Amino acid sequence: MAYAAVTSLKETLHLYFLQSQPRLPLQDNQEILNSLHQNLGFLQEILEKSEIANDNSRMKDLEAEIRDVAFKAEERIEMELSSIYLAKGWTKHIRIKVSLLRLRGIFNEAVKQIDYLKKELIEISEKQLAKGPSLLGSTSSSQPVDPERQNNIIPVSEYSKSASKFDSGMVGCDEEFKTIMDQLTRQSSKQLQVVPIVGMGGIGKTTLAGKVYSDPRITSHFYIRAWVTVSQEYNVEQMLQCLIGCVNAASRDELHEQSNELHEQRRQRNSKESLRRLLMGKRYLIVMDDIWSTTAWDSVQGCFPDDYNGSRILLTSRLREVVEYANPGNSSINMHFLDANESWNLYCNVFGQTKFPSEFEQIGRNIVKKCNGLPLAIIVIASLLSKIEAAVEKWNNVAENVSRYVIGDSNDACSRILYLSYNQLPHHLKACFLYFGVFPEDYEIHVKKLVRLWAAEGFLRAEEHQNMEEVAMECLQDLVDRSLVFVSKQSYNGKMKTIRIHDLLRDLCLREARYENLLNVIGDEKLPFYKKKISCPWISATSRFHLLPVSKCYHKSHSFHYPNAYYSKSVKCLFSHFKLLRVVDIESVYVFMNMYGVVYVLANLIHLRYLALRYSNRTSNRYFHLKLFEHWNIQSFIVDGVLDSSEACGIWKMPLLKNFCIQRIDSLGTSSVVHRNLESISWLNAKLCTKDLFTRIPNLKKLGIYGGYQDNNLDYFYNIMHLGQLEELSITAWFFNHIPYRGISWATNFLPNLKKLKFIDTYCLAWSDMELIGMLPNLEVLKLKHAIDRKDTMWEPPEEGFRQLKRLVIEYTFLEHWNAVGDHFPMLECLELRSCYSLQEIPSGFADITTLALIQLNLCWDSVLASAKLIQEEQYNNYGNALLVRSENIKAKHLYNK
Repeated sequence: MAYAAVTSLKETLHLYFLQSQPRLPLQDNQEILNSLHQNLGFLQEILEKSEIANDNSRMKDLEAEIRDVAFKAEERIEMELSSIYLAKGWTKHIRIKVSLLRLRGIFNEAVKQIDYLKKELIEISEKQLAKGPSLLGSTSSSQPVDPERQNNIIPVSEYSKSASKFDSGMVGCDEEFKTIMDQLTRQSSKQLQVVPIVGMGGIGKTTLAGKVYSDPRITSHFYIRAWVTVSQEYNVEQMLQCLIGCVNAASRDELHEQSNELHEQRRQRNSKESLRRLLMGKRYLIVMDDIWSTTAWDSVQGCFPDDYNGSRILLTSRLREVVEYANPGNSSINMHFLDANESWNLYCNVFGQTKFPSEFEQIGRNIVKKCNGLPLAIIVIASLLSKIEAAVEKWNNVAENVSRYVIGDSNDACSRILYLSYNQLPHHLKACFLYFGVFPEDYEIHVKKLVRLWAAEGFLRAEEHQNMEEVAMECLQDLVDRSLVFVSKQSYNGKMKTIRIHDLLRDLCLREARYENLLNVIGDEKLPFYKKKISCPWISATSRFHLLPVSKCYHKSHSFHYPNAYYSKSVKCLFSHFKLLRVVDIESVYVFMNMYGVVYVLANLIHLRYLALRYSNRTSNRYFHLKLFEHWNIQSFIVDGVLDSSEACGIWKMPLLKNFCIQRIDSLGTSSVVHRNLESISWLNAKLCTKDLFTRIPNLKKLGIYGGYQDNNLDYFYNIMHLGQLEELSITAWFFNHIPYRGISWATNFLPNLKKLKFIDTYCLAWSDMELIGMLPNLEVLKLKHAIDRKDTMWEPPEEGFRQLKRLVIEYTFLEHWNAVGDHFPMLECLELRSCYSLQEIPSGFADITTLALIQLNLCWDSVLASAKLIQEEQYNNYGNALLVRSENIKAKHLYNK
């Protein structure tokens, strides 16, 4: 972790002392600061180019020493900065003077230590070069290769570049898949049944369940589908809320009349009864993935009614006693290890090819054999090979390492193979990978959140004028390509939306992060190596954190993650002692958690870069009033709260702020400051949409507006034209009778860079307004949810509109007559219709849109699905296009007409 520590210290020096207008000018120390900063950059360069340490104990010891020296120097610098900025009272000037003297001493000591370590690192690197490059030193497949070995190279272009190698195709489970499909859909029994899948970690249980869950025969057979991942440390309330969320998404329209009753039930937290009511009378499929205990099953099984309509529960577990308890007297689906042919096929799937030069095929087969038929091990080791320079010597070296590491049973062998892949990561990726340990088991991580966290932590290196979040995305994509993490959700255009990490790989993160003194997990008794508490940069609190005393060893940490927070004095107490936090990421389980005290003590955190305080129960309208402080370093401010006039001006004192997401922004104060770093704001009161504000945030790319009935709605809308860089605009609950057209050059000057537009709960728009929207020159995504007046039932799209539109989403409208042809949406790739019960069919002209790749239907009539399938057939017959049609909760109209 030497590279991450050096990068973080270098960034801190630049942030506080070396900018063109530094926060704390230290003229007397400028020369020594420049020297320290330069030496750190030199260390970065050497570490980036150095060989992987492997068994070189001196190199490992030196890297550990560099890590500790850099972290300690940064800690001491930030402590003195805290003392300077928080100094108060009559002793303020004395304390500042003392801290400045200490800073000079810290700089001098750091320069000496770094200079010594630099010389040691150079000496070791020179010895390595004298011996010749390590066969596994480089993991880049694009490095130059000795011409004499050209015949042994596999062309890099042949490697698979898929977004996730877990999606490269399931191998060896055909019989299991058929058996499960039969038990779920074709068996004559109408009684509620449990279908369990059992097998060791990494053998493919979740992959198999996911394939079944998304199969079109399943989506059409079951009216409701819901998926919950249980994990070892589970929370019953969270499990229930997850299931309720899935069920509500499938049947929200039918539940409209029950909404008041359900709101009251949720308010009383009677989630079990709520879930049971939602499922009653409907054929449902519930997937309970990764369940570890019989008590977890007991806590929810009473919520699943048996209405003798063929409902099913699909359950996955590593433990046979759990599946036998949930399904007594019946057989389970037993996952088997892959045989030699299946293992090789999976290996080939990762590469995206079946033909290899004979030398490489033999090496590959030998390595695959050592994986003992475990899919996860095969995928990870194949991904490692795809990143290593394709030369026989280096592949042989991997095979030798696998042979040396892989000793023992299948579990142990898999863990060692995973460690080998981690150990071969480039220096700049290791901290990124280990960071996944801060998240709970089976946690679905939003990509936008992850890259912002990485940017705030400071362990990424960006060249001058390079966007740090773009660097983070490149690192994440590299980890995905190596199959160390996998994409769980993608957008319509294939971009990553959410990420997950396998349990076994997360266990590796926890072990290695502990070994590197990076992570403390508070409250997890199942981690024996966390019993001895030491100071670490990262803290992850479990649900038991509120029951534990606060240790002083946490007070110098950089980040605090609490995904399942309970209110207690310990949270406020912890923050009152923290001085060095950069990241605070708290998600409260209960809406009555009082976070005001937490927000208040954040005033002491002068190093804060990322703040997120959210409620996990999104059905609640509960929020709290915010206090903004002069957090000069803050980059992301994401809080479920209200910002009013008394605190609003604080935003202009946050010069590095990029993302500002508040539940309701009623004021931003008055200021003459031009904020050039701000890229995202939501949710902004419509009355704040003034020319004065928008000209002071000229680089805004994403804006969320909430409205109401404002006297000057049209004037406020006109002012949006001053956001020339805007790419995403979301408008909710902003009511106007029509979209203005006079004085706006829709086709040229009005929002020329806008790519994504959402109207949510506006209700009063007309379909004729879409003629103006269609003129936006670069619009790619349009979402209409409760957006159109219910009396407006006909849409005739404009002839020359929507030239660049790729995704169209229409939800909850009374659209009845849709007269459209292919030329109206010439670039459309994805059409999504939800709860459009007045619509009888999709216009046949969509069969002529050759770019169309997906039609997604949910809660529509069967006649709409029939028209989609007819379009699918015509696309294939006329153009050879493999249009995908997905459907859920389709209703047969003849049953409702009786």
